[in-house]
Amino acid sequence: MQCPRLLLALSVVWLVTCAGCGRSDRSPLGRVAGTVQYNGQPIAAGTIIFEVSGARPANGTIVDGKIVEVTTYEPQDGVPVGEARIAVYATAASGAATPANPATDPGKAIVIDQNYMGGAARSLIPSRFNDPATSGLTWTIKAGENVLDLNLSD
Repeated sequence: MQCPRLLLALSVVWLVTCAGCGRSDRSPLGRVAGTVQYNGQPIAAGTIIFEVSGARPANGTIVDGKIVEVTTYEPQDGVPVGEARIAVYATAASGAATPANPATDPGKAIVIDQNYMGGAARSLIPSRFNDPATSGLTWTIKAGENVLDLNLSD
């Protein structure tokens, strides 16, 4: 009579293991591409955040004015479907000189960039765009492909 108990135990283990396999807790997603400009000029580098009420936020990268690699759960899977509030970050490095190496450049001053160890970088756009609640930027994300063309201005 060991076999039915073993079969029952294996069935319970299988059910418990597979219970989390479904992705029903994930929101439906739409893929997002497009452009981001500030005062008519492409943003060279930055980050874009999408917040849809009741869903996990998504984030993407801005490269040469193009929105790329938008991710919610897995790389480049998209943004939850619905009305998204959007935040944009675009910062510039301080432009300080490369730090000197005391071993190879004796006597040369060691310069540390203000961004060293996560210091604040200079924002290239008004700070209101850094928060989905204050940016005024929204877009309705639909299932399938979405193309956003955002032109931020003062």
